[in-house]
Amino acid sequence: MEIVGTSRQGTSSGNGDASIDMEELVKSIREKLDKLSCPSQECCIYKVPKKLKKINEKAYTPLRVSIGPLHHGKEGLEDMEEHKLRYFNDFMQQSGKSLEELVKIMEEMEKGIRQCYAETINLKSKFFLEIILVDAAFIIEVLLRYWFDDLRTPNDRIFSKPWMIYDIKYDLLLLENQIPFFVLQDLFKMTNIQEFFQFSRNETLPNPFILTLNWLMRSLEIGEPRVPEHINPSEIKHVLDLLRICLIPKQSSQPPEEKNPSKVNQFIAS
Repeated sequence: MEIVGTSRQGTSSGNGDASIDMEELVKSIREKLDKLSCPSQECCIYKVPKKLKKINEKAYTPLRVSIGPLHHGKEGLEDMEEHKLRYFNDFMQQSGKSLEELVKIMEEMEKGIRQCYAETINLKSKFFLEIILVDAAFIIEVLLRYWFDDLRTPNDRIFSKPWMIYDIKYDLLLLENQIPFFVLQDLFKMTNIQEFFQFSRNETLPNPFILTLNWLMRSLEIGEPRVPEHINPSEIKHVLDLLRICLIPKQSSQPPEEKNPSKVNQFIAS
């Protein structure tokens, strides 16, 4: 009877293959285990299941603009990248921060941002942070220009063409086209944009929560632009999540009385 030979370095597979280096195998598996991360409780941005995309892929794919890393660089969305940079440049001028300072703000948020995506984002920090910074500034500028008509310029590709802002409006509400809402709020809070509007325009600038809420309510015609009592701004995950919360009826603290109690409830009470 043939005995399969073993050694410290390797073991014959018994089927003619080269011997397996056990130490290398253990090392390979251990490296993969070391790279495992615990699923984050902050995870809130997912890819749409393939079975839903097969039904109607266009319903889940941005038409004009990519937001975040999941659709960045996709064919058909490249044209808007240059315009996003124009918006970013305007935001930077208003923010009172240098490009280096804005990048530093993003760098401090990187870990928290990555934890919000269900999919592992295999992008180096410099590419990932650029996408998030430019896209966050773009969203803020869209909201500002929606709020203040006079911020729109004649050569603005978005607001000078009604059909463009219509498409972008729905792109900003796609599940795969989101960035964490805290990025908008922190970027807004950590810059001098409030002071810029106060001194240059003598106007009080609403925070991103109010700007987004106003945009959702007015552009989607889902009600008056007021702050619902049941919304906690710190709990908003992203723009689409805010829309979801707006559409949820406020729950009463007292359960409604049953006019006709079910037989199950009657049995329990007896």
